[in-house]
Amino acid sequence: MHGLLTHASLARIPADDLPLLGRLRAYASVEVRLEGAHAWVRWDEAGFEILRALLPVERAEFFERLDRLWHRCGRSLPAFNLPEDGFLPLASVLTPAPATLIAPDSETLPRVLLALKRCNQPRPASALLCSARALAAWADMATQAELNALQAAQSAELVLLLGERLPALPNAERFWGERLLCPLGWAPDPALPESALIEALQLASHELALLRPGALEIIPRDALQPLTRASARRGAR
Repeated sequence: MHGLLTHASLARIPADDLPLLGRLRAYASVEVRLEGAHAWVRWDEAGFEILRALLPVERAEFFERLDRLWHRCGRSLPAFNLPEDGFLPLASVLTPAPATLIAPDSETLPRVLLALKRCNQPRPASALLCSARALAAWADMATQAELNALQAAQSAELVLLLGERLPALPNAERFWGERLLCPLGWAPDPALPESALIEALQLASHELALLRPGALEIIPRDALQPLTRASARRGAR
């Protein structure tokens, strides 16, 4: 990953190979521009992760910016006519296909509705859902140890934080659980062990489920990344 590609921040790859970057959708700075049969990818963070994903791609071209001009990595002459606009966040270009569950025709399965019910049992919070702006304001004042203790995944204006020491943020929702996250003061209905509910939801080993009133969201673990001040600030833009 070092040497010629150390300062790479732009790549041109076949568009068909774009799904190789799926695990990087949580990085707000990773952007894509589609151009016919090719895709331009640019970034300013997660460089190691992107290079690790792109190096196996045949015909991938890597570029770095030197003195305000783009150069192919390892070349001294500038490369012209490279795109500067028209880029979109990777998360909006590369989206998971919707899942459809079909029961066998020969089997009639009873329908069980997963819901929430009020519960007074005290539980420690393991996750927090907050606004990106509130998180950015807190991150500017937080210690490095507090940041290192958290993982984050962002969707639009909301950020999900996981960790044992969660910050006190305004208008935030707190959740308990390990892989099935439920709001504090609530419990799943039916009242089954988390392992049984996870099996019923058919969660893969790399997925979490966020249960809220009237909604259930499946979150891949690789969407969660270590929280930094830079990522918190970018997410609030």
